Amino acid sequence: MLIDHIGKIIYLFFPNDTTYWVNYSFSIVGRIAFPIFVFLIIEGFYHTSNIKKYFIRLGIMAGIIGLAEIILALIPSLNMVDTLFKSGNIFIDLILILGTLFLFNQKDPRVKFLALAPILYFVVSLLFQNETIYIYNDVIKGILSGFLAQYSFVSPLIIILFLIISYIYNVLINSKFDEETLANIDQMSFRRDIRINSYVITITALSLLMYTLTYFVTDASVLNTSCAINTYFILAVIPIFFYNGKLGKTNIYIKSAYYLFYPLHLGIIFLITYIVSLF
Repeated sequence: MLIDHIGKIIYLFFPNDTTYWVNYSFSIVGRIAFPIFVFLIIEGFYHTSNIKKYFIRLGIMAGIIGLAEIILALIPSLNMVDTLFKSGNIFIDLILILGTLFLFNQKDPRVKFLALAPILYFVVSLLFQNETIYIYNDVIKGILSGFLAQYSFVSPLIIILFLIISYIYNVLINSKFDEETLANIDQMSFRRDIRINSYVITITALSLLMYTLTYFVTDASVLNTSCAINTYFILAVIPIFFYNGKLGKTNIYIKSAYYLFYPLHLGIIFLITYIVSLF
């Protein structure tokens, strides 16, 4: 993620052929990050002891990133309105994915049906960002930039594919083994393995879809994503496949550092690059 953002911000301030390929190369490495983020959201959902606090933490981060994007977008001299509008706010994606999981896993069918609401939010974000719904006023665009999803096409695909594949996986498992056999299995490890395998299949399928779309989608703005670069999502399959399900070393300081790293590293890279661009 750090490498990805370094490339993007350098190209933003110094657009030329050399920085374009630096950005592209760094973006290949960066494609590993988002699928892992989503996987950790999924694991976090199944392991968190307090889903409300989980939503609050993500909401606070979404607010910080959103406010920063709005402020930057509204500074006329930076001329970043369109860039930030299309970039969106990645924590909006993460909240919506967590919300989809939370609603879909409720027992009440009426509540489960509400899982379509976060998916609809992604669709609306995409319609704004690909200018199907066109915003003429730059101030409104600047304000909206903090509330739109970043991967408005990819994020809903990931969570929908994951839910479908994991459902099919569970059906196949239940049809293959009887209740007594399943009862004697370590359920926590068993369910974890199903999630890992389902997610690996999801990212593999998504990467292949992105590769296929490179032959059909010539205008990246239509999906607000580069199909070519997103084929490298498949690189994330390697660390995810070897995930052992164990919680790493953590305390309040480490947990806070993980959350704060995102806004801090963006701010530092942006500030350094901006100062250099003045000379």
